[in-house]
Amino acid sequence: MRLLVLTHTFPPSRHANAKRPGYLVRSLLEAGWQVDVFTTSIGVPADEAESLTHAGLRIVRSSLHAERWLAKCSGHKRLYRAVGLFLAGTSWPDICYKWVLEAMSESRKLGPYDRVLAFVMPASMLLTGLYRRGVGRCWTFDYQESLSPHLRQHARRSPLQRAMRPALERLERHTLHKAGQVVFTAETNRRAYVEGGLVPESSTHHVPYFFDTEQFNTPAPSRSPDFEVVYFGTFDWRGARSPETFLRSLALFLKSNPAARPRTRFSFYGNWLHEHDAFVSDLGLQDVVSINSSVPYSEYIEKVRSSPVLLLVVAAAHNLFMPSKIVDYFGAKRPILAFVPKKSEMAGVLNQAGMGEYACEEFDAEGGCRALRELWSRYSCGRLEVDSSKACFWSSKVQVERYVKLLGAIPEVV
Repeated sequence: MRLLVLTHTFPPSRHANAKRPGYLVRSLLEAGWQVDVFTTSIGVPADEAESLTHAGLRIVRSSLHAERWLAKCSGHKRLYRAVGLFLAGTSWPDICYKWVLEAMSESRKLGPYDRVLAFVMPASMLLTGLYRRGVGRCWTFDYQESLSPHLRQHARRSPLQRAMRPALERLERHTLHKAGQVVFTAETNRRAYVEGGLVPESSTHHVPYFFDTEQFNTPAPSRSPDFEVVYFGTFDWRGARSPETFLRSLALFLKSNPAARPRTRFSFYGNWLHEHDAFVSDLGLQDVVSINSSVPYSEYIEKVRSSPVLLLVVAAAHNLFMPSKIVDYFGAKRPILAFVPKKSEMAGVLNQAGMGEYACEEFDAEGGCRALRELWSRYSCGRLEVDSSKACFWSSKVQVERYVKLLGAIPEVV
């Protein structure tokens, strides 16, 4: 069976959204499918070779027009930011629109395909619904993020983007009603799409993020000897998903447990925002906070598995999303210090996985301090291991099999 995959990120890209298409394509190849992937170079380190190769796989990469403009400004930080904001604010549906149109045109030369799997984001992926012989019953859209429901809650800053939101919603409804299936990583997001009339409920499925069973079945690397809390990714520059509450919890913990300070560390890997430096300095945490750049995916997996405690921060403002790192945390079988809205879907996921013991409310610094005390007590006794048997539901062994069956069950285009 021939499959076309449209995704703006794909391994070895370090973009978080690259993992899911990478896992699925690998599994489909193992199941005997022939796969053509049309993608971009977003997040791919310069000169890095393809990490997934197979006789049945063809990868077609291209750069975005916006990347070419930004490359000319790379030596000028303020100009780079200004051009980036301008392109994001004036491109509709987003800066990927030319790439989507080109990918559709080029893929037709290699087709026909039995199935098409398109990942959203980018929003421009919805333009495929405007093609006369584009989206049909053999198409599956995979929503790792939310578009119209999220924009109803959080309007874009660009006047043009705000004015075009109704048009985007009409485009989304038009395209999704033509598709055979629409898959969501978050059940909350799926319900929002159904209740908003954007997609027929009969076409929808919930397949959450999942961790790679094979990667986490190998012997675990040695643990860090320190009482180390580790976070991967970034924090939101607009204020949601901020490190402030955790850092206040850490300061309270160290104030009440000064003997723990020499062994305590907070290690961050990703894109740290300078706006958050004030939290570290104001709370006097310079000696325990370590800021590091993002690492390659293979190194990320090793660090997740060797970290004594993993930090998860979920904002109420992002209630329609499932953070992809949460399932890697499940696979690592490490305790999770979580700041998460109590009634959110992610709080429920943590509890269902048996990993909610150290979860507290999004802005509960006192609760975070109590969790750190308990974790320190277990660390001091050498008992930081957790029972992750319930988390196998979020493994590739369970979820990929479901996904492959979904793709194979779509009726042919009529």
